[in-house]
Amino acid sequence: MTNGFDPLVLVGLQIGRADRDAVRRAYAWAVAAHYGQVRKDGSRLIDHVVTVARNVQRFAAQGNDAELLIAALLHDIVENTPVPLSEVEARFGARAACLVDAVTNREGESAAESALRARDAGPDALLLRLCDRLDGIQRSPGRLPEKRRKFLSASRETHLPLAEEHFPALAEAMGAALAKAEATLR
Repeated sequence: MTNGFDPLVLVGLQIGRADRDAVRRAYAWAVAAHYGQVRKDGSRLIDHVVTVARNVQRFAAQGNDAELLIAALLHDIVENTPVPLSEVEARFGARAACLVDAVTNREGESAAESALRARDAGPDALLLRLCDRLDGIQRSPGRLPEKRRKFLSASRETHLPLAEEHFPALAEAMGAALAKAEATLR
């Protein structure tokens, strides 16, 4: 904690006492690793990963699953920084590293291929991928219109059906976000 304020509470995460230290360490590492990084939509990358973690906490059956929340906070660290997956595993264990690996985009991989790879890695990886996509949909108005159109189309064709099949509440939020984002394209 800094100055009596818990950074996890300040960013909207509620963590059980036993897991706070590990999740705080993941958060601090994500803040340092993503310092100054900006997404295609113009938003700070750290804001994205925190929102993904809040989405995971909101939609997971076990919203206080520390390893899943750690993976959410670190889900872009291998993809967007020089940090290797082995470092994620050394600091936070095999499960967190496997989840990060399952949602790390591969060169040349389509959005559909990435989503299906996450699905095949298990329900937690799929949830993480879909929570990531939900935030991307919500932030999509910051993208160029043609790229946004392609992104939203892939989201509707691939990600929304996966959410509908596996996570109904997340599907509802994703459908609403898609409708709102698609309305800005007209």
